[in-house]
Amino acid sequence: MKNYDVIVVGGGHAGVEAALASARQGLKTALFTIYLDSIAMMSCNPSVGGPGKSHLVSELGMLGGEMARHIDRYNLQLKNLNHTKGLASRITRAQADKYWYRIKMREIVEHQENLEIVQGIVSDLIVENGEIKGIEDNLGVKYGAKAVILCTGTFLKGQYIIGDVKYSAGRQGEPASDKLSDRLEELGFEIDRYQTATPPRIAKNSIDFSKMEELKGEKNPRYFSYETKKEYNQTLPTWLTFTTEETIRVGKEMLQYSPIVTGIVSTKGPRHCPSLDRKIMNFPEKTNHQIFLEQESVESDEVYINGFTTAMPPFAQEAMLKTITGLENAKIVRHGYAIEYNFIPAHQLNLTLESKVIKGIYTAGTINGTSGYEEAACQGFIAGVNAARKILGKEQIVIDRSEGYIGVLIDDIINKKTPEPYRVLPSRAEYRLTLRQDNIFIRLFDKAKEIGLLSEEKLNELENAKKEMDKEIERLKGITVYPTKETNEKLFLLGKEYAEKNNEEFVKTGANNPVSAFEFLARKEINYDNLSEFVETVELDSLAKEQVEIEAKYRVFIEREKAQIEKFKKLEEMIIPEDFDYEKVQGLSNIAISGLVYGKPRTIGQASRISGVTYNDIALLIALLK
Repeated sequence: MKNYDVIVVGGGHAGVEAALASARQGLKTALFTIYLDSIAMMSCNPSVGGPGKSHLVSELGMLGGEMARHIDRYNLQLKNLNHTKGLASRITRAQADKYWYRIKMREIVEHQENLEIVQGIVSDLIVENGEIKGIEDNLGVKYGAKAVILCTGTFLKGQYIIGDVKYSAGRQGEPASDKLSDRLEELGFEIDRYQTATPPRIAKNSIDFSKMEELKGEKNPRYFSYETKKEYNQTLPTWLTFTTEETIRVGKEMLQYSPIVTGIVSTKGPRHCPSLDRKIMNFPEKTNHQIFLEQESVESDEVYINGFTTAMPPFAQEAMLKTITGLENAKIVRHGYAIEYNFIPAHQLNLTLESKVIKGIYTAGTINGTSGYEEAACQGFIAGVNAARKILGKEQIVIDRSEGYIGVLIDDIINKKTPEPYRVLPSRAEYRLTLRQDNIFIRLFDKAKEIGLLSEEKLNELENAKKEMDKEIERLKGITVYPTKETNEKLFLLGKEYAEKNNEEFVKTGANNPVSAFEFLARKEINYDNLSEFVETVELDSLAKEQVEIEAKYRVFIEREKAQIEKFKKLEEMIIPEDFDYEKVQGLSNIAISGLVYGKPRTIGQASRISGVTYNDIALLIALLK
């Protein structure tokens, strides 16, 4: 029997990050995948980033994961979004080159020291005394391991669905993993079932782009990774069009064939990515649904129809498609379809992503009930880091909700019940102003240093930028700007310039009182560059300069949020003993007892987020623990 330290099952985005994180920490690692050619495949949309997800990818990059720098390299366009909606909303969205992303990620995996790839289907887990010892594949070959990370995606008892056709498949054309799902149930894991779907793809030469709006990317966008140094990013366009009244009319006629209506699909799908069938059912009066057309690669003329997700039969897909503006003559090269699959509800995990059911088993990605490449990659990375650290005898890594969206993601899926595949959204984070995409190098610096996968050179560079920022803020606080006639004349001109640039009505607001240069920088018409007209400034690193401005302009709100985080940390640090008997606590409701016994929270903070647990219940627990 061949032995490894860590075995990763599944070569999707979770599996790749898990395997790389483990191998890069020096552990002998094996990555098992059904097909070598499907490593890091983007099965659905070609995008990375967007609301919430953008932060996840950048956080992953800061901690030493691969996705951030990879998407910076292999994209067709990057866009800066939501810059008018406030600081906490700023995000980046990439349109990936799906071909090059997959091919080059496989290359990275193949060349990684300490990492071997094995093509095969894992059918059994070798468990002794409640602890993982290895796996067995469908050929009966056994492999030993000290830890196993399951990143099985949609393959556990996966079923492909289109119209009234339904057959076993983990993805169109790829076999499902049936035996492993049964084995997990035998071992005591609770199993549930979800559904996801994807739209048809069409031939580029069959599209009338003259009827659509062209949307190009930025030449100099905010990149996901701090390691990316590019002079220019390509700006291949996407195109925007809309459904029509005819689309909805035809859709209503075709609803009788929808697997959702016929009951062939009975499980929950991702709420924030609904199928066109469901849009027609839920919003029958709306006719102009947005449709974005995205080319999948420079190596292909296949175009993804974002907004047209459906598993209706082929004839229905074609009839609806031809009613969309610019797609009257569109030719489908792949029809849309749905996949139903088994997953393991994540309440069975610790915050390290190690299972509570079997020691040494970690799960990451879609198997935990999440959707999205970004969510999967972050979980895979954390699982890979922690599996390796456990074997090495090091303390495992947990990201708090106050430290990153990765922390929000993992805490949510473990402690909060979601009725559909979980997707990270900014609204899920309590501390959105603190958890910005621009300050990740500050808030995750210590964690990145502890994990040790980001280069020493980059860590030093980021640490210097942070020191520069702190030093300059202190310097500016010690300088006074006086409300002189000259100061107010300059403010008048800068105010007019700002109003014109931002299409705002100009309102004259002068300086009335002496303030520090740091407080003066909080004025909307003042930035670090034009601050030099009032006081002496210094040459700053671009990262440091951005943070100095942000800290000045949002100081009151940031300080308020920091105070909330300090209160939160006190609850997070209040440990609940493993053998704590909730049933003996007088005053706890039966719903709270049930949730606490079921969820086994490690801290009071974690307990407070369990469904059914009230403030009164938490107060009782705190009083007892104190």
